[in-house]
Amino acid sequence: MDSPSVSGCRAPGEARRTRIALSQTQKAVLQASFTVNPYPGIGTREKLARQTGLAEPRIQIWFKNQRSQVVRQKRQAAEPWPLEGLPREERRKRTAISAWQSSVLLRAFDSNRFPGIATREELAKQTGLPESRIQIWFQNRRARHPGRKEQTPAQA
Repeated sequence: MDSPSVSGCRAPGEARRTRIALSQTQKAVLQASFTVNPYPGIGTREKLARQTGLAEPRIQIWFKNQRSQVVRQKRQAAEPWPLEGLPREERRKRTAISAWQSSVLLRAFDSNRFPGIATREELAKQTGLPESRIQIWFQNRRARHPGRKEQTPAQA
C-alpha cells in the first residue's frame, strides 16, 4: 500500500471519505454529550455510537471537529475561555516540601531515579506527601537533573 501523504490524512490517490449528514436527533445527542464533556473516552463514544447508529470513529471525528469549531469561534469573538458554560479548572496549589521531606526524596532519587508505585507509596507514608505529588517530584527532578555519564579519568 502507498505510504501516507505528507499531511498524514490519506495516501496519494485515496478518495476522501464521504461526508455524513446527521439527523436532528443525532446532532442533539452528540451536542448534549459535548456540553457535558468535549473529550469523551472510548466507552462514551461507543455508547453514543449505539445511540445514534453512527460508527465510533465518525463520532470521534465529530468531537474533534466540534472542538476545533469552538476554538475558531473563540478566536473570532476573543473570548477568554472557549467552552462556555463549563467551569475552568483551577490550578493546583503548589505543594510545599520541607527540607526534611526533600532530603528523604533526594536519598531515594540517588538510589533509584525511576521508583515503582510501591516505593512511591512507601515514600508517601514516610513524608506525608501524596503519592501523586511524589511521582511529579521525581519527574521534575529527572527533567532538571538529567542522568550524567560517568566520567572516566580521560574526560576529567
